Amino acid sequence: MNSRSSSSRSMRRIAPNGSIAGTTFVVVDVETTGLSPLEGGITEIAMVKVRNGLIHDEYTTLVNPLQPIPLSITLMTGIDDAMVAGAPTAAMVAPLVSDFLGDGVFTAHNAQFDLGFVNHTLSKGNIAPIENPILCTCRLARRMLPYLPSKSLGPLARQLGIKNFHRHRAAGDAYATAEVLIRFLRRLEEHYDVHDLAGVLKFQ
Repeated sequence: MNSRSSSSRSMRRIAPNGSIAGTTFVVVDVETTGLSPLEGGITEIAMVKVRNGLIHDEYTTLVNPLQPIPLSITLMTGIDDAMVAGAPTAAMVAPLVSDFLGDGVFTAHNAQFDLGFVNHTLSKGNIAPIENPILCTCRLARRMLPYLPSKSLGPLARQLGIKNFHRHRAAGDAYATAEVLIRFLRRLEEHYDVHDLAGVLKFQ
């Protein structure tokens, strides 16, 4: 992936009228220093492309947040200050994140959380906020599996028989979310007669 000048770059807005099979979904997961993108930063990001029910590509990297990582975060994720000391900063990864997302559908579990941190990261590289369609697998879970007491990624993955060997690491959670998405898209087509992106976005 080639980095290009980002001073005037912005995400392309795409019309959500393509078929599910013909749409590229980019599943994103971030690990962070806290809950607020304005006060914290990303420590790790993973992005996985899903198209026609298959995983096609991946981008993942540690990120130096340029601030100390709280002990509570390290205990949860295993990511500490030493691990990110030599990692690229948000400004450095911003163009790579932008390029990888392209015109795909930004997809995440609790998408607004990841979106806030990704947009803040993009701003560090002078890249405009994402205008791509946004899809949240947690919202889909609330519609399709309302009986589950918890719609968080861990219980949801276990309910669907998906193993995540690296919980609370970006790549592990991104791949688990991608598998959740694949199952949900299949279920939307088979049981809800939803066959295009516009229908998926409306369903959520």
